[in-house]
Amino acid sequence: MRIEFVEIANFRKLISTRIGLSTDKTVFVGANNSGKTSAITALRYFLVDRERTSFCFNDFTLSHWPGIDTMGAAWEVAHVAQQPLPEPEWDAFLPFLDVWMHVEENEVHYVQGILPTLDWAGGRLGVRVRYEPKDREQLQKDYLTARANARDLQTAGAALAEARGQDATLFQVAIWPQTLVEFLQRRVTRYFTLQTYVLDPTACVDPEHGRALPQALNGSDPIEGDPFKGLIRIDEISAQRGFGHAGESKMEEGEALGSGSTSRKLSAQLRQYYKSHLDPYESPDAKDLLALKAIEEAQEAFNLRLSDGFESPLREMHTLGYPGVTDPNSTSQRACGPLKALTTTPQCGSSSRCRRVGLP
Repeated sequence: MRIEFVEIANFRKLISTRIGLSTDKTVFVGANNSGKTSAITALRYFLVDRERTSFCFNDFTLSHWPGIDTMGAAWEVAHVAQQPLPEPEWDAFLPFLDVWMHVEENEVHYVQGILPTLDWAGGRLGVRVRYEPKDREQLQKDYLTARANARDLQTAGAALAEARGQDATLFQVAIWPQTLVEFLQRRVTRYFTLQTYVLDPTACVDPEHGRALPQALNGSDPIEGDPFKGLIRIDEISAQRGFGHAGESKMEEGEALGSGSTSRKLSAQLRQYYKSHLDPYESPDAKDLLALKAIEEAQEAFNLRLSDGFESPLREMHTLGYPGVTDPNSTSQRACGPLKALTTTPQCGSSSRCRRVGLP
């Protein structure tokens, strides 16, 4: 039994890709930012880390984000107009991995849970592992509730400004979530899970012009359990993209700069108190909008200062083709902390606090 090839779709920059595997060794070779790491990560996420669910919303292909937002906007328009809600159409956006294996007849006991027919007698078998909503209707309902809360908060802010005789623009802040993408960037693991489907070997076709053509599921039901448990092992050595100075120590995010343990402990206590009682980003009310507006303006000013200060090295980075030859520009990220002007798209696991004003 061996894996002949895999097809990866809608995962990061891999929209629809077939990867053939040799019987001995397979080596991925390509330019920086060509998708090698995305392919290895997809194999690990879909086939090994199923129980730990390592996904985040940045694993959805970026070019699909506008379509996801359009879907969410259509839900909201219908909800506000008190019309029937459109059916959630997720299939075109969902990341998945198809595994195609060649299995001998005497190895059937390893794959009995994924046989396509009872008369199967050896040959090719296919399985799709897809990251999809657990309950599409519940996700739709919760998103519309979050949007309604955001609109109500904006209305309350405008009313408070009028009552105080203040300029209403002081209370105009981007309340989370503005879009379905923003909602899922903080909630995707709550609403999504991995499901496994058996594929039809007779419907497997060759790629066209280098693009894989995965088969449609056509209403197939998922199977229970992990069919690859105990069959596949992946060992990964992460790319080393930075080197620290010898003797350099690391501090946990939020620790004080003081050298004593007392200062770090006090810092942790103050941070916890702020998070529990004072943090305007969590469950804000209309009175918090003034503070949030001031924070937003301060971050914008700081970003402009950083952009000016680092203009020369950033320009030099662009000549080197960083972050990638197909997209050599470092882009500002609107929703991420004070260093956003110098960062590319943030990945899960980053120590930066990527947050948007709004309800939890």
